[in-house]
Parts: sequence; C-alpha cells; structure tokens
Amino acid sequence: MMRPLLATLVLATATTAAAAPAPASGDLAVRSVEVRPSNPVVGPSGSVRLVVDVVARGADRVSVVLEPGRAPSEGDEPGGEPGKEPEPAVTPSPPSGDAVPVPVPVPPASPDPVVPPGAALPATVPLPGLGGLASAAMPRVMGASRDGRPVRRISSGEWETWRFLPDKPLSRWYPNGPWTVTATAVNAQGERAVARGEFNLRRTTEIEGLKVVRDGDDVRVTGTLLRVDPVGKVDYRPFAGQRVRIQFRPAGSSHWMTVEEAVTRRDGWFSARVRADGEGAWRAEYPGTSRYAADASPRREV
Repeated sequence: MMRPLLATLVLATATTAAAAPAPASGDLAVRSVEVRPSNPVVGPSGSVRLVVDVVARGADRVSVVLEPGRAPSEGDEPGGEPGKEPEPAVTPSPPSGDAVPVPVPVPPASPDPVVPPGAALPATVPLPGLGGLASAAMPRVMGASRDGRPVRRISSGEWETWRFLPDKPLSRWYPNGPWTVTATAVNAQGERAVARGEFNLRRTTEIEGLKVVRDGDDVRVTGTLLRVDPVGKVDYRPFAGQRVRIQFRPAGSSHWMTVEEAVTRRDGWFSARVRADGEGAWRAEYPGTSRYAADASPRREV
C-alpha cells in the first residue's frame, strides 16, 4: 500500500541574473526572489501551491514569471534546457476527461492595501490568475495578479516585499526538474531591474516491500523502487538504474550507516548481501535527484 506523500520544504537561496554594484539608497533594485516551498514534491494525485516573495525597492510595479528550465546566463532568456539527468524530462499528458488549466481573464480589482511591517496576513486571501498548461508547448506561468499588482505588498523601510500567490498549483502534469523564477521590477521612469531564482519540482518515489533475511553471518536485503509514472498512465512504475543505499543502525544507536549500495533492475527490484555485525535495524534509502524526491523504507529488525 502506498504511503501518503510527505513533502520536505527546503528554503533556497535566491539568485540574480548578474552581479552588480550595490545600488545607492532609493535606487531601483531587487534584493531577492524567494519561492516557498523551494523544492516542491508532487505525488500521483494532489498538488502544491507556491508563494513567491520579491523584495525590491524603488519599484512602481513588479511582475513574476515561472518557467520550466534552469536559470539562464546573462543575456539569455529563461526556460533553457535542464541539466542532464539519468532520464530525459517527460511531461505526462492528463488522462481523457481531465481538463488542462488555461488562462482565465480576471476583472480589475481595487488596489491592494499596504500591510505595515510585522502585521499578520489573513489566513485566506484572493489568489491571482496563473498562466495555464498546454499538452504540447508549455507557456510561461504568470505570477502577477489581476492588473499586474501582487496580492500583497508589505512595506519594511525602503524595501518592500511583493507577494504573489498563484492560484494554479503545481501537480504531476507540470514538467519535473529545474524551474526558473524571473522577477521584473519597474519604476515610474520605466527603468527595469531583473532578478531570478530557481527551484526543483520533484515527483515522489517509494521503496516498497523491503525484506531483510538473515543467512548465516550475512543478511540479504531486497525491495523495489517505484516512482510516479512519468507518462501519467498509472500512479507508480518501477524505477530502473538507480542506486539505493543499504543502511544499518546498531542496537542502542540513533545513527544510520550506509554499509552497501544496490542498483535497481528494469523492474525496480534491488538486492544486496551484507555481513551482519551484531543486532540492529536495517532500511533502504533512495537519495533522489533534481527530478525525483528521496525516500527511505520502514526499518526492519533481524
């Protein structure tokens, strides 16, 4: 039986398009671009909602774009090809009858209030529109809300946090792997400042059916590594050609030690024989990649 999805949220350091001298006080600048969760994990069902915070000063308006692909070099456009992985990137097609989100026009709304520093945000707020999916070409995902304003603008001295809450969550139907977040700030004179950040959208994996059997002075550890089906036909499929760590924790210890590694076969099955050194617990761990999340099996004691 599949275990519920547990997504680990790790905050990433925001990156900028190019290094530049520190601007004078009051000049247009973007200090950071932060996405939460910075490493979202999606399963065969369900989705993850993102929050994008852009910290800028001297800006009259700010917009945000999210695109699959790594952050480009200076002068390039975002959305370049991701780095090489053990497998090519695959975007599944939604099953028949499962509608693909498309952009929906949103009528203008009253200006967003300025929230004083330290003030709490409401538990629920109207969420902005988000560019949709296409089964063939992936358009940009827009983080700007309504008429281009963020859903919240939080003042803190000369710096302001422009908060975007896209209303279309990420799911297994979006490309997994690296994504680029591009924030553009514009002042009243039309000057622009651009900064970028990155995050990885990962699909879940699962180590299933772990068995630990004692055989004389050795133990044999077997199991199967599964991943969310990359083509979307079923929930999970075997994950071949992946290294799985075999770990041991001696009785009375809280530390897991990697004692062996195994490579999964075409059917996801792996096997390792390890010399038993005293009593303790065993487990298998998959470290994950930029496209697939890590997983650890339940422990087994022999």
